[in-house]
Amino acid sequence: MLNNIITLIIVLLLISCNDSATNETNKQPIKGIDSAKEKTISNIGETLTPEASTLVKDWKEYEIVDENIIEFYSITTDEALSKAKSLSIAAQQLKDSIRIPQFDRLDIKIRLNVFYNNTLRLADMQNITSIESEEVKIEISNILNAFSAINSKINNLTNQQQLEKQLIDFQNN
Repeated sequence: MLNNIITLIIVLLLISCNDSATNETNKQPIKGIDSAKEKTISNIGETLTPEASTLVKDWKEYEIVDENIIEFYSITTDEALSKAKSLSIAAQQLKDSIRIPQFDRLDIKIRLNVFYNNTLRLADMQNITSIESEEVKIEISNILNAFSAINSKINNLTNQQQLEKQLIDFQNN
């Protein structure tokens, strides 16, 4: 009697495990011609102000990421997946190389880490066979938003420094 119950439980477990494995493979991969070849066009996020641009002009790693990210504003999911690894490498180098002392702050580092993690997530999607086109598009949007947040913070810090300088100049006169 006990052996029959144990056998029944094992059979039920095996059947339920096989059903969930079958459901996982039923996802539609990116192989669809329409979804993979259709370009995703995104709005350009916040760009650096001229003052901030002059401040980061010697930050080589930022310039490399900036050049790479431009392609992601109008890109197909296949192109995004193929360029994801190089973007994640550039994002890691950016994160590890804050050259400007004013930007060696926790709030900048957090934004750089978020950007880097999003690029890693996109690079990992390249290895997932059942990834859907919409998921890739969402991750591209997350990457662009994270980069825009970095630019916004750099702009805000640059504006803050200029205002502080003007305030000191005003107080001295």
